[in-house]
Amino acid sequence: MVMNRKADRSMSRRSVLKKGAAAVGGAAAVLGGGAPLAQQAQAPAVLRGAQTGRRFRAALGGIQNLTFEELRLLPIQDRHVVVRTEATAPCYTLVVNGIGGTPSVDPAVVAAARGAGPGGRGPGAPAGGGRGPQAPTIGNHTFVGIVEAVGAQVKRVQPGDRVIVGVTAQCGQCYMCLRGRGDACQVTFGSAAPGAAFPPFAERADGTRVGAALGIGGFSEINVVMEEYTCPVFTDVPVAQLSLFGDTAATGVASAMCLIEIEPGSDVVVLGAGAIGMSAIQAARIMGAGQVIAVEPVRLRRDLALKLGATTVPDPNAEGTNLVARIQELCKGQTDRLFAGGRGAGGNRGPDFTIEAVGRCGDRPKVEQPPDPTGILPMTQAWQMTRRGGSIIYLGAGQVGNVSFPASALANNGRTLISGQQGGLNMMRDLPRFVRLVERGQLDLKSMVTSTWRLDQLRAAFQVLSDRTEMCPVVLFA
Repeated sequence: MVMNRKADRSMSRRSVLKKGAAAVGGAAAVLGGGAPLAQQAQAPAVLRGAQTGRRFRAALGGIQNLTFEELRLLPIQDRHVVVRTEATAPCYTLVVNGIGGTPSVDPAVVAAARGAGPGGRGPGAPAGGGRGPQAPTIGNHTFVGIVEAVGAQVKRVQPGDRVIVGVTAQCGQCYMCLRGRGDACQVTFGSAAPGAAFPPFAERADGTRVGAALGIGGFSEINVVMEEYTCPVFTDVPVAQLSLFGDTAATGVASAMCLIEIEPGSDVVVLGAGAIGMSAIQAARIMGAGQVIAVEPVRLRRDLALKLGATTVPDPNAEGTNLVARIQELCKGQTDRLFAGGRGAGGNRGPDFTIEAVGRCGDRPKVEQPPDPTGILPMTQAWQMTRRGGSIIYLGAGQVGNVSFPASALANNGRTLISGQQGGLNMMRDLPRFVRLVERGQLDLKSMVTSTWRLDQLRAAFQVLSDRTEMCPVVLFA
């Protein structure tokens, strides 16, 4: 008996936890519960390096210097997830400077490829402290795919899961996540440790190591990403549609459902009806907005906006300097009687919610151009048109210049200015419910996916995106 007690005392902490989990799981089964908790606690792990040497193809570089190459997978780390890419929607930010844009190069990947930390010098660093040769990078910060292997510490996903991988991480443990701001997760745009580079996950035949911009490379048959960027989804929605949830569609929907909650019957203006704006238009409709006004210069987008939920689609080029007054006239209310809910001494009210989703326009589109390609004018107009006490949500990216507001009005008019990464998206909470909206036919992503392409047709997909003749081209993988 004494020997047995000693043996019990010498049990490892792991053994104690396993026995405890098994006991709880058994109790759950007796009480009519589901699978034992021990089976739900952690996804099956694949030993680090199990996928090492696997060959796959990827598109390297930016629009200007795009190449298609065969790569070999490097050993994965404990919190890494290996994903076979099924679909990726190229982001307009990749072509915002037109087909002659700058290559996609991640400085963190450059440092890691040289064998040095950020700001440090490794064996490959030039003696003079210059930049030296740039590390090849895989672009596009979003995709959908199937998990094929996981590191030893991964819990969120397991092999066989379909995952949406987007530019906004959610760790659930950092300062921001614990305060309900998953869109500001401190892992986003960062790697495993503060200040550490995203490590290269593949190599060329000559041994040159290759990484992904922002740690996510949608233009690759195989990807290695951190667990925090993955969201498992269990659905039959086509992957071409799901791919929009890694970036644009999630941003637009979240802006109207998460960053703010649009009130039923309210007046909503969406400036810009690209992929983000079109998703915001649909979300405003779903939330029960009284009217959804979509301001968009491109006719084909105005037509689609009317189909997907907009009630009025003013052309900013046609309205010119009268745009703000036109919007306020549309939102004047149903009566002139002040005490019956009508307009006051200040004139027409303006919208309750204004969502700016314009951003910067790239060079040489083949469709109608906006009044201000820099994107600054619509940011200013959003402020001018919104009623006192209303809310303005800024989603556009890539604007050039500064925007200013009158100091007294900023202090006294009670307008709320809101911004957030991907429209305030809380990935693990929001993406599954957004997918359900598609399943139920409330959110139409099918109409937004306008063409599909193979990886070797990426240049053509970029051209379509730059021309702005389509809404969302998507690259599909076999």
